[in-house]
Amino acid sequence: MRTRNRWMGVVAISLVLSLAAAACGGRDDDDTSSGGTGGTAGDGSEAAFSIDTDNCSSYNPTQGVTDNTIKIGSSFPQSGLFSAFAKISVGYAAYFDYINDQGGVNGRQIELITKNDEYLPDRTKQNVNELVQSDGVFALFNVVGTPNNLAIRDDLGDQCIPDIYTATGSQLWGETEAYPWVIGSIPTYPTEAAIFADWLKANKPTAKVAILSQNDDFGQGYVEGLKAAIDGTEISIVNEQTYNPDDPDVKSQITTLSSTDADTALLATTGAKCFQALNAVREANWSPTIYISGTCTSSTIVGLAQPGANDGVLSSIYLMDPADPQWDSNAAMQEFQTLGAQHGIAGEDLQNGIVGYGWTMGALFVETLKRAGDITRQSVMETAYTWDALEVGLLLPGITINTSGADDPFPIEQMQIGQYNGQFWELQGDIVSFEGETSDYIGG
Repeated sequence: MRTRNRWMGVVAISLVLSLAAAACGGRDDDDTSSGGTGGTAGDGSEAAFSIDTDNCSSYNPTQGVTDNTIKIGSSFPQSGLFSAFAKISVGYAAYFDYINDQGGVNGRQIELITKNDEYLPDRTKQNVNELVQSDGVFALFNVVGTPNNLAIRDDLGDQCIPDIYTATGSQLWGETEAYPWVIGSIPTYPTEAAIFADWLKANKPTAKVAILSQNDDFGQGYVEGLKAAIDGTEISIVNEQTYNPDDPDVKSQITTLSSTDADTALLATTGAKCFQALNAVREANWSPTIYISGTCTSSTIVGLAQPGANDGVLSSIYLMDPADPQWDSNAAMQEFQTLGAQHGIAGEDLQNGIVGYGWTMGALFVETLKRAGDITRQSVMETAYTWDALEVGLLLPGITINTSGADDPFPIEQMQIGQYNGQFWELQGDIVSFEGETSDYIGG
């Protein structure tokens, strides 16, 4: 196993100080000192990572862009079992509204069109076709779900249309040479599993793990990542159960897992299955150490578990939790709270981590547009693949956005274990960096 690089205290302190020095407005202007440049940068320099458009079936580099507007689209569940993810859009819609009030991106207003897919891949594909063909969007932004983005990856790639900062941590977004027009946003699921394995090695080196995973690429990423990360250790996997996204509940799977001698549970779940699984564990009178997917960490999701069912649950954290009072004086959090309230985020949502994620992704997308120089589909995607230590949104102090084309296409590879106390996530230990190492945990 490769040695993990951990942020030293002095480095973390210096990054915090530089974040404070940037202050609220520093993240939103055209200054390029806080991150890397890419694409056809404003100074006319060549991109550090180049995407070939010669094979595009119908490349239209500036569709959706006028002198005054940039039109983008998204598809995500706004009803059904996965509707909690609609809260993401509350965050980025507010950020775009704030940017538009400031004059937009280099004088262009961001126009956002969203459609409901209920987490159904076929519906996502239909929605995206409408967004591209009828609405004429420039790019797809933060589409939710691994199977949903897989359903549109080929079509968008063939037309060279950005599918940028997807709301899924699938390892499949690392296939950059074959699919350069899609890039993820959150840490990959295999990397999350590796972070949990790191914690187990230090705290439960002989853990017996039971796994519940969604029966698709989302769940499989956790399973493969954990198996790769515990190879050669005394940590063992004693049972694996899967579920389909449209299953009504996961009680039978949890019952099976609880009947084993497992003292640890990895819940590779999302949406309603997050709190359903936690409730089922409690109802089974099972008391394992629980790690739950980072997609579950929003209070909108984990907070729906029965009283006590979520206490002490572990997950990987990379954003400041708005409900955690330790961040009240942080400049980026104050910006989110103040500007978010001014641009339509309700008080309850200002305490919601999933809304904070949306705000952060909105800020990242705006920064990408600004750094792209002349806005084309090619320049924007190339910029997304060439970030160097970008501080943006509500990222934990010490965590930055870093990408390097096909060599390292994963924006966030630093996380910190958090433990849920019923109100917010209490950070445990230090930030762990897998920068440039995500590929080590892909493929099992």
